[in-house]
Amino acid sequence: MRDLWRVAMAGAVLALVGGAMLAAWLHRRTTAYDHVIGQAAARHRLDIGLVKSLIYEESWFRPRIRGSAGELGLMQVSMAAAADFADRKGFPAPTESRLLEPELNIEIGTWYLRQSLDRYRDSPAPLVFALLRYNAGETRADQWLKQARSRAASPGMSVEDHCLSVVDFPKTRAYARRIVQRYRTGRIWF
Repeated sequence: MRDLWRVAMAGAVLALVGGAMLAAWLHRRTTAYDHVIGQAAARHRLDIGLVKSLIYEESWFRPRIRGSAGELGLMQVSMAAAADFADRKGFPAPTESRLLEPELNIEIGTWYLRQSLDRYRDSPAPLVFALLRYNAGETRADQWLKQARSRAASPGMSVEDHCLSVVDFPKTRAYARRIVQRYRTGRIWF
């Protein structure tokens, strides 16, 4: 009986230590770029929590990650978005290696997110449509906005849920919902 108690206590201690190590690792991972994110968020009038919620979803705070459609870095910025950013700012489009640099990637990603929020500021759910544009592109986000405006919401359904109900891409719908939930709860990782 005493040996069973010792094994149980050792297991409990290991679980606590492992949990603490995991929490410390997650904290380091999700705060490593806070200074850069904070500066870019302020320049583009964004809440740092929103930017971090988006980064968590896009890359899990991995700066060198490459997406399946060619998106790059922490904010999974496309080369097209980077070229648009550079064109509007009046300098040459960045290379892929430059776009993997956290500072530039976050700058372009936050700029694009601000552009998206501004584009949909008069929509029923600006944050939802900005995230839909960020994930699925402007053409699809505009189509979903048109559908959301043309359909009546179900009784008791929130505006955001109504807007998400017209999104016919389950992964995109779940993507936007997770980011909104993270942002609203203030918890980057669950």
